[in-house]
Amino acid sequence: MIVRVLGEGQWVLEVDHLEKLNAIDVEVEKAVDDADQAALHDALQRLFEGIRELGTPVPDDVIAESDLVLPDPDSTVEEVKLLLESTSEYFGILPDRHPSEDRVEEQAEG
Repeated sequence: MIVRVLGEGQWVLEVDHLEKLNAIDVEVEKAVDDADQAALHDALQRLFEGIRELGTPVPDDVIAESDLVLPDPDSTVEEVKLLLESTSEYFGILPDRHPSEDRVEEQAEG
């Protein structure tokens, strides 16, 4: 999957990388729900640090369509809220399984 971070560039991430970043994504969503700009900035910074650490940069001379576009670390709560609303097929800004889905499945099995 190719992920673009606005103002930063593109990285290739594997599915297991997204799963590792999911906990931070949950923090992003919580910061937006709480309208906590400081927590949002911190969570976005950590998310992008994780992307840079886990991903492989796409060279600047390569033109590749992004599968996922993420906001820059200085995005406001309102900007990220709009992004979350536009990606309603996900829980958060990364495609993933939401922890509540696991709880529902556990309850159905138990």
